[in-house]
Order: sequence, then structure tokens, then C-alpha cells
Amino acid sequence: MELKDYRALVKRLAAERSGETVFNGSADHATIIIENLFASANANVRLLTGDLSARVYGGERVVQQAKQFLGHSDHTLEVIVEKENFSKSHPFVEALRDNANVIFYKLKTDVSEKLPYHFMTVDNDCFRFEREKNTHAAVAAF
Repeated sequence: MELKDYRALVKRLAAERSGETVFNGSADHATIIIENLFASANANVRLLTGDLSARVYGGERVVQQAKQFLGHSDHTLEVIVEKENFSKSHPFVEALRDNANVIFYKLKTDVSEKLPYHFMTVDNDCFRFEREKNTHAAVAAF
């Protein structure tokens, strides 16, 4: 499936919020799902990730959607990273670090080594789940 078709599919599923699953197998797919998760969030976003890959989280669309989501004073974002990457040069971190509704956590190494997966949840009913954390292969549902 071409990227523009994948983007249209994910956008439709996010708007319908029917629970239908969609799979992703690349960083580009992950980025599209994540930007749509932020776009469809109404209250909270929670994220467990390795190092906030700039290829996935640093894109303009993801950063913009995260900023729009956090434009509401009652919205919250909690990010747990396994490898600290809070450098000022990271677009996602730079754009969100000073927002009072964002919390960044660093996971302890011994806990990180036991976790085989990564995930993102939105409003307790939407998600993206990577069963193997060293790949971009994942399943998502809105």
C-alpha cells in the first residue's frame, strides 16, 4: 500500500474510532499512526518507548499534533523512555519539554531489560503496541 493510501486509512480509522485494527511495519507507518493518535486524543496520552526515535517522533506532523493536543490545559502526556534522549536538539522534546502537562520518565535499566515491548495509549481506548521493541512492527486500534 502506498504511503498516501496508508495515511488515508489510518486517518479514517482514527475518525471512526471503531476499534478496527491496523498494522504497521515501518518507521513511516509508525509516524502516521502516532500523529493520528495525538490528533484523536481527548484527555491523555501515555507512551513507553526506547529513545523517542527522531525519525518517528521528530517529524513535523507528530510534533504539531502533540502541540495541538497539549494546547488544552486539561490534557496530559506521560512519556517513559528506556534510553534518555532529552537533548535540546530533539524536535519532540524541544517543543514539549517546558509544558506543565508533560512528564518525562527514565525507566531503570533492570526494568527496561525485562520489557520486550513498547506501546502508546490514548484516552484508555486507543493504542499502538510493538510486541518486539527493536522493530517498528506494531498493531494499532482507534
